[in-house]
Amino acid sequence: MKVEIMSENYNYQHFTPQSYNFMHQSGLQPGDKLPDITLLNTSADPVKLKSLLGKTLVLETGSATCPLYVGKIKSMNAVAAKHKDVNFAVLYIREAHPGSKISAHSTSEAKMKAAQLLQMAEPENRVILVDTLTGNLHEKLGLLPNMAYVISEDGTVLYRADWNIPDRIDAVLQTVKSGAPIPNEPANFTPVPMKYSLRVLYRAGGMKAVLDFLVHLPQLIAQHISSLKSQ
Repeated sequence: MKVEIMSENYNYQHFTPQSYNFMHQSGLQPGDKLPDITLLNTSADPVKLKSLLGKTLVLETGSATCPLYVGKIKSMNAVAAKHKDVNFAVLYIREAHPGSKISAHSTSEAKMKAAQLLQMAEPENRVILVDTLTGNLHEKLGLLPNMAYVISEDGTVLYRADWNIPDRIDAVLQTVKSGAPIPNEPANFTPVPMKYSLRVLYRAGGMKAVLDFLVHLPQLIAQHISSLKSQ
């Protein structure tokens, strides 16, 4: 699946399907190197991405207002528990569905507080790294709300998923360990149960956020179907 951010404002105030063009791809691809960037964890301690290498690394993007990410936390925790010799981290990015309660980030401090709220509210066992206010690393990865990367010990991208699928990540990690070639299969958009969407959206902005999402849902689905036909 291919995507490009359409708005000049990285931290958009309200999500609409027009925020993205799913026909254009950007960001790191297999064979590219992960940049050596220093980010903050939720304790505000600096963490160099390079310090997570030396082992295979799984890096996923997410936010407190992203139902796709929240709905897969438990499954990703299980994948991490299964692959104890692999490092796992979450990159906290812009809010996928900002609302009146969890709004678009206007300061780095607000972004840190949102990441800390996520850590308290959800059973996330992985390291959370907070991206810069303008999404420095997120832009380099590809700007989608719930991407996943499998990265080698030396920082080379082995696998990129525009949409994280935990079972696929598990299979890729097993392939990496076996030394076999990694299939270049697209990870198509996979929705999570509606209960996650409603809970996460209500947390972000109450009933207005829920209603806005439901209004835009048919158009969003149509865009995903169109992008699949173009692959």
